[in-house]
Amino acid sequence: MNFFTKASVKQAHLIWIASIINIGLGFVIPGFDVFAKSISHVALEEPVFAYTHRIADIMIGISMCFFAIGIQLTSPSRISFSMASVLLLGLSMISAGIWTLETPLHLLYNLSIFMIIAPLSFSLEFKNIIKSPSFELFSAAVSFLHVFMFWLIYAGFIPSEINGLVQRMWAIPTMGWFGIAAYMLGSRQFSANNSMHATSA
Repeated sequence: MNFFTKASVKQAHLIWIASIINIGLGFVIPGFDVFAKSISHVALEEPVFAYTHRIADIMIGISMCFFAIGIQLTSPSRISFSMASVLLLGLSMISAGIWTLETPLHLLYNLSIFMIIAPLSFSLEFKNIIKSPSFELFSAAVSFLHVFMFWLIYAGFIPSEINGLVQRMWAIPTMGWFGIAAYMLGSRQFSANNSMHATSA
């Protein structure tokens, strides 16, 4: 794994770090109802909070795009569905930082729905590299969670009074998955490379 590939994978930790800011930002805004208002509603608040949130969204999106490049460079498959889904997610997050939720360009017409297949496709694609049943189970659980949550949202089963809180709780495993995926891929690929060099030596 060369320096650029390794860096593009490791920098994905920025996704969950910046997400912590976005998840928690609403809790420090005076009068902001974190139970009812979504994370994206922070962009409609005072400039100091709104621009912190929007910059974090853009950082998350850019980091996802670089992670997608790292996935493609390390993928054993010529056609990488996990790369495509993570890249589309990245573009949706960048758009969320540029446009507010008052326009359909926010999340680029709900491209964020590709989060449903990202964890599962990634774990399947790198099954023979990461070799971790626990990670596979976690990835499958995260994908299932997304399907279940989208169903709850579209079916109207989440009361508006707690919509914001539910979204914030949902975002924790969603964004946390990227940090775990980056760690697993980076450590296993690095170990594999070291083993190859040791064998060739």
